[in-house]
Amino acid sequence: MERDGHVHGDAAPALGAAVRYRPVVSLLDGSAFGYEAVPERPSGSAEAARAGTAEGKREPDPVAFWEAVLGGLPEAVKKGRAKLMAPLPRPSSQARDAEEELSPEALLRLSGEAGLTPGNVVLTLSDEEAADPETEERRRDALLGFRAAGFRIALAGVVPRRNSLRRLLELHPDYARVDVGWSGDERPDAETAAGKREESGRVRKAAALADEALLGAIAGLARDEQIVLIADGVSGESQLGVLAASGIGYGQGSWLGPAEERPGGVRPDVRDRIRRETAERYRSEAGALSELAVTAETFPSDTPISDIVRQFERRRDAQGFAIAEEGRPVGLIMKEKLHQLMSGQFGPALYWKRPVAGVMDKQPLIMDEGTPVELVSRMAMAREPDKLYDAVIVTRAGLTAGLVSIRSLLEWVTRRNIKDARGANPLTGLPGNEPIHRELSRRIGEGRPFSVLYADLNRFKWYNDRYGFRQGDEVIRYTGETIVSAVRTLTPEEGGFVGHIGGDDFIALLPGLQSVSLCSELLKRFDRGIGTYGGRDTGPVLDRDGLPTADGGLSLSLSLLLCERTDGWTPELLAERAALLKKEAKRQTGSALVWEMLREPGESGGKSSITVGVKSS
Repeated sequence: MERDGHVHGDAAPALGAAVRYRPVVSLLDGSAFGYEAVPERPSGSAEAARAGTAEGKREPDPVAFWEAVLGGLPEAVKKGRAKLMAPLPRPSSQARDAEEELSPEALLRLSGEAGLTPGNVVLTLSDEEAADPETEERRRDALLGFRAAGFRIALAGVVPRRNSLRRLLELHPDYARVDVGWSGDERPDAETAAGKREESGRVRKAAALADEALLGAIAGLARDEQIVLIADGVSGESQLGVLAASGIGYGQGSWLGPAEERPGGVRPDVRDRIRRETAERYRSEAGALSELAVTAETFPSDTPISDIVRQFERRRDAQGFAIAEEGRPVGLIMKEKLHQLMSGQFGPALYWKRPVAGVMDKQPLIMDEGTPVELVSRMAMAREPDKLYDAVIVTRAGLTAGLVSIRSLLEWVTRRNIKDARGANPLTGLPGNEPIHRELSRRIGEGRPFSVLYADLNRFKWYNDRYGFRQGDEVIRYTGETIVSAVRTLTPEEGGFVGHIGGDDFIALLPGLQSVSLCSELLKRFDRGIGTYGGRDTGPVLDRDGLPTADGGLSLSLSLLLCERTDGWTPELLAERAALLKKEAKRQTGSALVWEMLREPGESGGKSSITVGVKSS
């Protein structure tokens, strides 16, 4: 009841009685990583109106709130397949007696009665300024108590500001919710239609790169401190690329799913969109998980722990076992963790005869055998610190096919990085001929339309003779950087690839067939900057035979192949066709672009199947 603007008696528990659950979604595979329980305040009520005022503000009754939370758990949380996230029961300065506070022991008992282990419960502390030092100290003591009881801790409201990051390092939570509501903005220019197009093109891409760099710095700090990041405020799919590139593996927000009383899991359209983004980002990565999988014996979830211990003793090379029902994985038990459990004073007495289902990890990393190794490595490293070195369960058609150790994953990634480094051009650092051939073959094999852009400099021999090889190397670097910049900022989707064939020859592989405008912009950018290298000398400019030409100096020739159909094409055939276009481009004065629409090898080249155009600067 209410008196004098305050809440008295049994009115307070009603503030925490209604609960909704907001999904926390994996940004790599679209699965539900967890659900955040949030108290629902009656809209328009006196309690809600006073919730933000100093006089009437009052925390919901912790016991009533947690009873409501545990009474309506989502099915995935009940089965241990998703984590429960909820506000940390904090000591209130308004508490009239100790019964209004929820102790770690009491929460341990309540969650245990609901079938939850403390490791699957994440208690969230908001990153807000404390009202006074005494309250802040009590909150820290409460945090330490709940952490000592085995609960996980999350810090919410982290933003890219010094004070916020300092508090993140001081508290060192298991999870941190980073506010990303500011990222991925379109930043439209309302003045002119041309301005809008500019914003949606170069400026939008540049802003995305800035967002990615800022979030990437926070993600790097979190990785060093072994803190799992959750992006909070994901309001649209336009943010997916920035978040994935920055290394943040989980998210929540209005687009990923609202808070609901009975959540039904991640919406199919959201899950599919996330998986498409991931597939696009990692589709260039060779190497499937099946290459590393080792056949492993599986056990049903009702197997006694004593049997699992004996199996580990017999199989001394085994680091873990998959737990499966009818062939489908439901959990993972790692040798080291089981030994830790059994090494305690009462370990054997407590667990020896119990089924393994009670101690297994019910949220292991389970991946299909066709998943790129690079993606699996990324997902494995996004896990909680105590799971970083747990094995990955590999499936084939949904059934357990084997296990992959983290050591195998990291060794594969290391070998791949060394191989790519060896294949990179030492002058520009761009992929060289071997990775170029591999990427080109992959795109041909996919069968989807794509474009191949060949670029080389005109009058480069004259330039080297006149200005020296050191200055020539600078021009090579400038050309490569200009191509990379144009591809990054103007490609309409992820998937652009730039390589350095050698000398002054470059190649870019672009998604789709809408690449002519990109090439025109690339020529403009090149011509604007090349003058600073002396490439617009008044002459005389000499050709390869030492004869004067009418050219003004260095220029760029672009040969663009629009591959509408890839059947029958090979990297060698594409190179031959590009060589013909290159000759035509070099016949133009100054920088030029020649493009051709390709359909099938052997066609006559009539106007119905091939379109050729030239643009000179």
